Amino acid sequence: MESVELIVNPKAGQGRMIQQLKSITDRLRQQFRHVDVTVTKQPGDGAKRVWKVGAERDLIIAAGGDGTVYEVVNALAALNQRPRFAILPGGTCNDFSRALGMEQDPLHAVEQILAYNEKQIDVGYSQPGGYFLNFWGIGLITRISDGIDSTEKERLGRLAYYMSAAQHLQVTRPFQLEVKGTEVAFTGPADMLIAGNGSFVGGVRGFFPYSRLDDGMMDVLIIKETSFEGAWSMLLSHLTKEWPESDDFLYFQTPSLKVKASPAQEVDCDGEKGRMTPTELTILPRHLTVLMGERIATTTS
Repeated sequence: MESVELIVNPKAGQGRMIQQLKSITDRLRQQFRHVDVTVTKQPGDGAKRVWKVGAERDLIIAAGGDGTVYEVVNALAALNQRPRFAILPGGTCNDFSRALGMEQDPLHAVEQILAYNEKQIDVGYSQPGGYFLNFWGIGLITRISDGIDSTEKERLGRLAYYMSAAQHLQVTRPFQLEVKGTEVAFTGPADMLIAGNGSFVGGVRGFFPYSRLDDGMMDVLIIKETSFEGAWSMLLSHLTKEWPESDDFLYFQTPSLKVKASPAQEVDCDGEKGRMTPTELTILPRHLTVLMGERIATTTS
């Protein structure tokens, strides 16, 4: 690899990413012959840069939070000739970077990138809606993220996610759900549906602690119309990596899924909202080549 495009969200980590930018670029330029840096000014800038130079680069690095990753991947995944992809985490939760095993300090993560640990991974596709790396959800998952105050999110990080979950679980709003996978179908009232490709939600190993990024399948969880106690026990179970047995949940794997809801539900796709059901989801097997993380030795003075 010789040519790298680094796409940086200067607001990531309350500006910490931009403070470390010189150290990051200096390290990259020790390894790569050509390193271009794009510092975004507004939403959409990262995607425009990928569309312009993506086919000419060997590696594109998204430096920022989950929103930055979502924007860059949606441009990158649509290219016919796709360069390798890597993440320098700089947001609050950094969900997919965690799924890739990346260190959460960007200066440590850049060393992992330079180790060239490549892997071909699956990418989810929502029609309509675009691509997703981590999850697609409706119902409770959308209301949880709506309930996180941005100031509290920065201060509390992943804890804010679960605090908001606790509040919303006490006032659920069931909807009529109809889903059809390749081998499993469900029709009935539900509080939430989440289809996962990655395994982290809100910065914590989430609803699918044993998911794989290269199995050609999405993990689907339906929380049926249920009680606060039942759903909250499910959320807490992810902190202990145990799966509770309950008739309140339906879990299965499938490479594709058709989703209808009444009333229509707003979609949360890797933290980005604005689209509504109905939707058809598919997994694109090993669609993207990423640089994975491995633990590196660090020292403190």
